[in-house]
Amino acid sequence: MRPLILAAALAALASPVAAPPHAEGGPFDGRWVSDLSTQDASGQVDDYLLAHGRYECRSCDPPRAYPADGRLRPVTGDPEIASESVAVLGPRAILTTEISLVRVRKVTMTVSADDRTATYVAIDRRTDIPGRLRTAYLAQRIAPPPPGAHRVSGKWRGVRYVSVPEAFRLKEIRQVGERITFTSPRGGAYGAVLDGPFEPLPSGKLLVGVKRTAPRTLTETLKDGDKVVQVRTYALSPDGKSLTTVTTDAVTGARFSSTAHRR
Repeated sequence: MRPLILAAALAALASPVAAPPHAEGGPFDGRWVSDLSTQDASGQVDDYLLAHGRYECRSCDPPRAYPADGRLRPVTGDPEIASESVAVLGPRAILTTEISLVRVRKVTMTVSADDRTATYVAIDRRTDIPGRLRTAYLAQRIAPPPPGAHRVSGKWRGVRYVSVPEAFRLKEIRQVGERITFTSPRGGAYGAVLDGPFEPLPSGKLLVGVKRTAPRTLTETLKDGDKVVQVRTYALSPDGKSLTTVTTDAVTGARFSSTAHRR
């Protein structure tokens, strides 16, 4: 299961940014909090099939297919997930468990009684952050399930995040010379050099590179080895008070956008 909130989207809501070089600081410096009301998740489409005890995520990268029996199975080809399972909770709900090196994520997907929407509630427990992170994401049905399939089956277009704690939407950005540093209030940081070589993220699995593509626009590229997996653009408003981020999945083409305000 890879709705936007479970992959790039949460990073987009509160992702680090880079800035044009200045001797002391830069226009992107400050504390930024993402505004949930500005989201556009319509570019994200999830495609599932659950029938005869077997689960498929056709929109995942790579696609998933295994029995929906709650047993963890290895996932190959995904830099963010090592193993995964799906369990059926009822005629309108499933539970997906994802395991990585730094987190355990449990996602309950529930289809509404009118069959038009689905809510994904994710609970993350991470090795680098105390406590838990609870997020909720809303999607709208755009294709029905095949006859006899579970109600989570079909295609779902993203609508928006219903809730993300502010602590996970707040970021601090600082620039010294050509190097940008991102720090989260809940801990953790990384740096990148504008127009410099790709550098490893703290997880060590992905590489990041940042370029200035316009006076007030930056492009951040994430790579898994030589493969581009995600591209983000950051556009600073003329008054410098807001920052619009557009995240594009380089494999599927799915897009997500949101705007953060300077705190």
